[in-house]
Amino acid sequence: MSTIGTTEHGAVRLVNEMGRRFREGDHAGAFDLLHPDFSIQQPESLPHGGRHDGRDGMVAASTEFARHWERSIGAARVLGCDDGSAVQITTQTWTARSTGRSATVDVVELFTVADGLIAEIRVFQQDTHVLLATLDSP
Repeated sequence: MSTIGTTEHGAVRLVNEMGRRFREGDHAGAFDLLHPDFSIQQPESLPHGGRHDGRDGMVAASTEFARHWERSIGAARVLGCDDGSAVQITTQTWTARSTGRSATVDVVELFTVADGLIAEIRVFQQDTHVLLATLDSP
């Protein structure tokens, strides 16, 4: 596993590195930055919502998301917190595969770091109702 230090805003570097690896298609490399006890939590109201544990959980949530939407993600703003965690803010456009309708929302993600790895991501979409409405028939 890769480890990136968490001092001097190391959580920010870690989150930025994970984003870089995902953008470059290096999913295995991005997953190397996940703690063995990793979890990700999405709003329960979304089809891919709930708490998902481990790499397999992240893959399952991503697979379920991809069944419903494609998305584009704008440049990330990543802020370090005094407790060694980080907050990422992005603007995302989700396009429903079934209807072609899109919605753009801000997404805030809270990253917890342990042992130099990402231990938890909690995801908060600005408006889940508008995202779900892209799936409904017109």
